[in-house]
Formats: sequence, structure tokens, C-alpha cells
Amino acid sequence: MPLDPQTGVRVYQFIVDRLDDRRREQYPDGREAYEDEWTAAHDLEKAFAEAVHADDSGTAEHLLQELRNMAAPWQNHPHHPDNHTDGRRQPDGTVPGNQP
Repeated sequence: MPLDPQTGVRVYQFIVDRLDDRRREQYPDGREAYEDEWTAAHDLEKAFAEAVHADDSGTAEHLLQELRNMAAPWQNHPHHPDNHTDGRRQPDGTVPGNQP
């Protein structure tokens, strides 16, 4: 994954979307856990963006890996950031005309 602000936002947004899904599934429970995990993801994405802007690639790589670790439970989700190339989704072989 490239070390640019868009990468951090993409991984962060994926995490937040999955947290929102889980919060809806667990409603009315799970609010505190959601808020804690949302805050952790937000803080990581912000620190990643700051490291990228400061040209601190070592810190940026570390923070991006932490974001990716947060996204790991949803590795098989079709929108997982690791399932994309060049900012685009992988072709879905189950959709006619989308053969890789």
C-alpha cells in the first residue's frame, strides 16, 4: 500500500464502516466498545497522516500496519483495503463481464 494520506483514509473508513455494521448488529449493546475502537482508529489515521506529511516513512509504515491490524478481522470482506489494487477494487469473477 502506498504511504499517502488517501491510503490512511481508505483503511480508516473501511474500519469505521465495519464498526458501524457491528454496532448496528449489537444494538443497543456495544456502544462503549464502538466508541473506544472508533477513537483508536481515528487517532491512528490522524497520526499516520501527520507522519506522511512530515516525511517520516518509518513511523507512517508502522502506523499503517497498526491500521491494517485493526482491519484484519474483516480480511475476507470484499471491500477490505488489501483486496484492492491501484485504488480500484479487484475484479469480481462472479459478475458477468468482470473476469480478471
